[in-house]
This record gives sequence, structure tokens and C-alpha cells, in this order.
Amino acid sequence: MQENKADNRSEEWRWYRLRDIQEASEHTDFGASVKEWLTESVSRVHNRTRAVSHLQEGPVLSGTLALGMNPENQGRRLLLHYYVTERQLITIGSLDEVPVRMNLSELYEAVERCPHPVEGLLTLAGEVLETFFIKVDEIEKRVTEVEEAMSRRNDKFMLKRIIGLRSDLTYWNSQVVPVKEIRFAAEEVFHETLGESGIMHRLQLRLNRVGMLQREYGDEIDSLLRVDDNLTNYRSNDIMKALTVYTVMLTPTTALGAIWGMNFEHMPELGWKWGYAASLLFILGSTVATYLWLKRRQLTGDLLRMDMRSGKDDSDF
Repeated sequence: MQENKADNRSEEWRWYRLRDIQEASEHTDFGASVKEWLTESVSRVHNRTRAVSHLQEGPVLSGTLALGMNPENQGRRLLLHYYVTERQLITIGSLDEVPVRMNLSELYEAVERCPHPVEGLLTLAGEVLETFFIKVDEIEKRVTEVEEAMSRRNDKFMLKRIIGLRSDLTYWNSQVVPVKEIRFAAEEVFHETLGESGIMHRLQLRLNRVGMLQREYGDEIDSLLRVDDNLTNYRSNDIMKALTVYTVMLTPTTALGAIWGMNFEHMPELGWKWGYAASLLFILGSTVATYLWLKRRQLTGDLLRMDMRSGKDDSDF
């Protein structure tokens, strides 16, 4: 357990940095309200924020910050229980798994220098956001790779990659929501104390930057989805066009073959010396005439051209 003091101009406040709830429950400095909070927090593994401003001991901000650090293993969560009053900050849990901008000792020193306990909590919350910035950099790299791949060729695996991007971005966006709630709950119960707090202002700026990245990359991924959808529709329409053209071109062959394939005893063409050759020429001529008619009506152009590079004919699709 770590107990830290910080100078709040004319007052002092303590930071109780505890490893687990059992250690906190054995502490003798905590009153009934804290022990009630501990009892509620024992089995909590989800986000919870409680802001109360009318208690006898003054305003209290308490809850649990539960962050999933790996979208592939959502059962593994970083848990940080917190309890903030005018004179104390109690945190239970560790930030060892959070990739903060500074090392943990520097972070703890920064918290201790805060003039008020709630600003210490906001400092911790601001550092938690660093995880999002690291992950969004990874998403940015993947978005660029998908854009480059799509500019060369669009295949059936492209949609899966884009959906994966959307899923990961949505997951990390959801991790920011509890931090936003802490920021607004802190202002709700400690509005007089925070006032024009620079720490809260910096946290808000980081949240604004997070929101900007969420919107920009969300819009970019949505654009990729629309492009993939348009290309898929274009390809489907072109395939249907090709099949329609081939069907129409083969109609004379089908019709004439059906006629001359009938087994009647008296068919004058069967006695012709050049009947077979004449029928083949007639079928071929009818097919060519049908094709020329379709081409004159501009119904045969741009069949199955899907390569994104202008002027290239993608015959492998």
C-alpha cells in the first residue's frame, strides 16, 4: 500500500494506492461509506460511475474503470476501483498494463502534485487514453494498407478486412466512454473545486482529440465499405450484362438447333446434299448478326472490366 500526500495550498489530501480490495478492507482509516463502496466493488468487473454531492462527508465520486486491453480476449480486463472525496483519493488496482506516456513512477508523482484528489483521478484517466492513441495508430496503418490493396484489386477478402477494421475501431471507441463519464461526473460533483482546472481542460482536449480520430477513421472506413459495395454492385451488374448478351447471342443457335433436332420422318432438309453445311452457316450468320445488332445498340461494351487502374482489362475476376 502507498499513502501519498500533496499540498493543496492550505490543505492536505491523501492518496491511498492499494493493490487489491482485501488490503483496502483491512485498512483502519476508512469509514462506513468507504467500506460500503468496497463491499459493492468486490465482484464488479464492469464500468460503474457514481457521483453523489449531498453526503455528510461532502461530494463523493466513486466507481470502477474496467478496460478491455485486448479485443480478442475480452474476458481480460484492467480494473481500477476509485473513491474520491475532498480530502482523499483511494485507488485499487494497477496500471502496469497501460502503455502510458511516462513511466509509472513519473505518473504517480504527477498525481501527487495535483492540488486536489479529483484532479489526481483525472490525471490517471488522461493517461489511460494513451492506449487508444496507440491502437488507433495501428488502425491507421491497416486502413492505409486496405486502401492501397483496393486501388489495385478488389476481391472477396477485402470486405472481411474492412469489417475487421470497423469492428476493432468500434471496440476501442467503446473503451473511451467510461473515461468520458468520469470527466463529466467529476465536474458534476466537484464543479466548484475544479473551476478552471488546467488538468480537466487537458483531459477534455485529449477527449476531443480522441473524438476527432474516432470520427475521421470511422468516416474513412465507412467510405471503404461504400466503395466495396459499389464495386460489388458494378461487378454483379456487369456479370449479369455479360450473361444476358451471351444468352441473346446463342438464341438463334438454340432455336434452330431445336427445330432441326426434331425427329420427323418427312423433313425436306434431310435430303439436301449441302443441308448440314448450309445449316451451320445459317446458324453462324444468325449469331454474328445478333452480335452486330447488340454492338450497334452499345450493349456489349465494358464487359467485366474491374481493374481499378484506368484502361486495364481485368480478365482474372
